[in-house]
Order: sequence, then structure tokens, then C-alpha cells
Amino acid sequence: MVSYQSVRDEIKRAADIVALIGEHVQLKKAGRNYIGLCPFHAEKDPSFTVNPERQTFHCFGCKKGGDVFSFWMEYHSLTFPEALRDLAERYHVMISEGVSGHKEKEKADRRDALFEINEKAAAYYQGILNHPDKGRAARDYLTRRSVSRETVVEFRLGHATDEWDGLTQWLGRHHQDLKMAVEAGLIIGKKSGGHYDRFRGRIVFPIVDLRQRVVGFGGRVLDDALPKYLNTPETSLFRKGELLYGLNLSFRAIRDKGRAAIVEGYMDCLALRNHGLDEVVATLGTALTDRHVRKLKGYAREAIVIFDSDAAGKAAALKSLPVFLKEGLSARAVALPDGYDPDSFVNENGLDRFLGLLEDASPLFDFFLEQKLTQGDSDEEKVQVLKDIVPILSQVSHSPLCSLYVQRLSDKTNINEAVIWSEVQSYEKNPSRIAVEKDLKERLNVQKAGKRISDFQILSLVVYYPQAVPRLIDADCNLLLSDPVVVEIVNTIFEKYREGDFLPEELLETLDNPVACELLREILHRPSIYSDQDVEQAVAEFEEEAYQTKISASLASFRKGKGDAETLNQLLKLKRRKGRQDLDSKKASRREEYNG
Repeated sequence: MVSYQSVRDEIKRAADIVALIGEHVQLKKAGRNYIGLCPFHAEKDPSFTVNPERQTFHCFGCKKGGDVFSFWMEYHSLTFPEALRDLAERYHVMISEGVSGHKEKEKADRRDALFEINEKAAAYYQGILNHPDKGRAARDYLTRRSVSRETVVEFRLGHATDEWDGLTQWLGRHHQDLKMAVEAGLIIGKKSGGHYDRFRGRIVFPIVDLRQRVVGFGGRVLDDALPKYLNTPETSLFRKGELLYGLNLSFRAIRDKGRAAIVEGYMDCLALRNHGLDEVVATLGTALTDRHVRKLKGYAREAIVIFDSDAAGKAAALKSLPVFLKEGLSARAVALPDGYDPDSFVNENGLDRFLGLLEDASPLFDFFLEQKLTQGDSDEEKVQVLKDIVPILSQVSHSPLCSLYVQRLSDKTNINEAVIWSEVQSYEKNPSRIAVEKDLKERLNVQKAGKRISDFQILSLVVYYPQAVPRLIDADCNLLLSDPVVVEIVNTIFEKYREGDFLPEELLETLDNPVACELLREILHRPSIYSDQDVEQAVAEFEEEAYQTKISASLASFRKGKGDAETLNQLLKLKRRKGRQDLDSKKASRREEYNG
């Protein structure tokens, strides 16, 4: 097997991790690092850091981190071979076959096969739509819905005929693996044997990820039959809770305009895009999830929710409020006139009228209150509103924004602000809701009785001032460590130093313990606790502490009859000599002060 290390190293030299991650996460310069909201977990305050010097990233919240490969794999749900191929192509690095291990390659090959069969199915559906006879009904339907030919091509729309096995037969004729087609969710196996198509008699919408790969499909009937919409089932490629229709085409516009317009359906997305609203995406017939919003906030400063004017659409908008609050993305809601959805409104009234609705969109919290309070104005109904909204407020209770929300709620319901705050605090005290996570720095700074120097101090010193390592080795300063993970990291650094020059971040690839990797990465992304001027004093303190530790250990062993008397005498002589040196130093210092 050909080693991938040289290819990996070449890609890392060519890559700029800040530029790469900055395409998907909004980053701001903060000292020597860049910070932003983590794309891998919910947070309102940025704990995601990118270090351009070390070409690494780390989140102090969820603890995910690593190099460009780690980010690309996690963000796009890829195997290492897939990430290697992607980044090699991106940075024009040549790779050879057989670069990765057997298991990794097997997994990557299977995913490649699923992508390939999805791509072939998309081409099949497009061919049917363009067929003079088989695609006529679907083309007429799209014309009636005002979908332009350009939009059809841009979104790669297709058509599935009403045949039970049109795609199945086509795949068979083209010698495609039907087991893979079943795994991709394209066809379904019969109990009696054979297969039939999942999508029949529908407009077909290929769902494409940010790497422009077809991960699944949606289908809409041409009449009023049910179910109106049908999606690919959950597969290893297709996860409805993470995917947004059209994001592959709109993410640049979203970033440029700073906002994302979110609609419910495929046709809504197509209609708005057709009229020139480029920053639009659609959910896939599922509620808006935290993963959807987390993906969007890497590009947008705010979202505008545009759901249908019927009860179901309004309910979907209301359910999205806690998701936006949890993820910390500002959101507004458009109230469409009765009887309209985004598709019908923009086709009937034009883009300018629709843009006017966007400009007038209410903050989502106000929309939530308005919709809840229209249900009635009795005391019982106000209390119900309070019960509905308190769990949501608790998610932002430590934010200045919560004070504004409490004030608005009080104004709308005439419930005293103190009562609202009391309810929020009572809800927060429920211990089942509180997830307590010990901070890593706190864990490192928990000291044993009488211990003056923490593991965190030594680890920070050896990482940021490797020139101090020889003295720390000579003084056996690893005796001062108590945390086994820190012991592993420091001992590895000492070993690497004995072998020659090295960079601390290189250890991230050699440490076998994932906990040790996480801790080292966190240290690398924190500022050093020492300044250049403090290093000499710190090393001297460590040497003294290690020296005292060795004496104490030798005395204890000697008293138990296990110690070496000669070693103990040497240590005691050194102690007396050092004591005299310290005394002479103090006398010299006093003379200088006196003479001065």
C-alpha cells in the first residue's frame, strides 16, 4: 500500500485552513486566532477557533477539532479517502491509487457507488422529462407553474413516469447493481422477488449537497393524489434533518446578502429562484432542525421564515422559534396573505411585492406572540401562552435579548415582568434540564493538597516555549504531573525533543489517545499563560519544585527502609549548597540596594 502521508503533508502545506473553513463558518479575527460559531453544535457565543499558524481548528464547546482533513470530513460527512480526493483536487495535488487503508477504501468505494447510481438515476429522470412523449405532461405542469426552462436545467429537474419499474428496467439494461439502487432508496424489493420504482408519476427534484453530488430525490405528483410529496428514505447519504434544498446553488448569495429565505416546499424554492430571489432554500417536508440552522448560520446573519399562510404553515413557523434561539441566529417571519404560499404569491404579484413582505417581516418572537395571542385574550389563554413561551425564554435567559423578550411579553399580556422572570427561573431549576460539563481548564487546575504548580502550567510552558524543555527534562519535572493525560503528552514531547526538532502540533497526528489529542489541541488554541519575560522564573520554580519533590520522596523511602542512603545524602548536600547559593544571592541583592 502506498503511504498517504506525503500526499497529506503536501495538501496541508498548500491549504489555508482559515480560508477553507471561512467558506462555511463566519470567522472574525481575535488575536492570533479566528473565532466563530461552531458548525457542529448549538451555541450563541463563539467558542470555535481557527489557528492559522498551526493550521488547526478547535471548539472549546463540543471539543471537535483537528486539521483541514478533520474539518472537511466532519462538515461534509466524508471518509478520509473522500476528503483526501476532494482536497487534493482543490489544491491541485496529484494522488495515486491505493493511498488509503483497505477498510477506509472499502467504505469510500461503497459511498462512491451510491453517488454514482444516484447520478445515473438523475440523468434517467432528466431524460424522461425531455422525452417528446413521456415528458409532455410533466413539462406542461412546470409551464403552468411558471417554472422557466433555465430553472429546470439549473435544478436538474426530471420526471418519473407512472410505470411500476421504468427505472428498475433501465438500471438493469445498463448493468447497474440493483442492490445498490435499493440501498440508495431508488427502488424497493418485492417480497415475491424483483423490484419496483419508488418514484412514479412525479416531477423529480434531485437533492444536491454542497459538493454538488446527488444525495437523494424528492418527488411531487402532477395532480391532487396523496401523498403529494415523497422523498428518498434515510440512507447513509440522505438525512432530511441536515439537508436544505437549493443550498448548493444559493449559499454564495446567502453569504453576499447576509440573509437566508427559508420556505417549505420545492416549488416555493423554484418559484422564488425563478423570479430572481437567489438566497432561498427549502426544507424537505420536515420541521426546521438545529442542524439546518447551524448550516445556514455559517453563511447568513439572519434568516427569514416564509411558510404557507394556512394553519400548518404558521405552526411550522412557530416551532422554528426555539431552534433559532438555541442556535443564536436572528430570525424574522413573513405573514403571507390568506390563501397564498410563496409560489402563488410571487407568481401572481411579482418579486417586488414579495421583497416588500421580506422587508416588513416581523421578528420571529413577535410573530410567535401575535399568533399565540390571537387564539384568545382570557386569563387562562394568557397563562397558556406563558407556559408555551417560558421553555423558549429559558434558552436565552442569560442574554440581554431575554430582557427585551420578557418586556414585550409583559406588554402584550399585562403579566408582570417579575412573574415572568420567576417562571423562567423556576423552569431553569429543573435539574433534569441542566447538563453540567466540567471545563477542561478547571479540571487541569484542580490541585492536590499542598501542590503549588498545576499540570496546566507545565503543559502550556512546554508547548509554547520548547526551548525550556532540556532544563525541565534534566530536573525531572514530569514528577510534578498528576493528570495521566498530561503525563502522556509531556512525556511524548520530551521523547520527541530527544529525537530532534519538532512542532507541538505534529503530535496531534502521533498521539493514539483521543483524549490526549483533544487536550493538546485545546492548549494549542489557548493563549500561553506565560509571557517571554516570565519563562525563566517559571522554569526556575519548576526546577525547585521538582527538586523538593525528589527529596521528599527519597526521605519517605529511606524512612521505610527502601531508600538509597547515598542518593539521599547527595540530594541533601545539593539542598544545603543551593540554600547557601540562595543566601549569597539575597546578600548580594541587599548590597546592591544599599550601594544604590
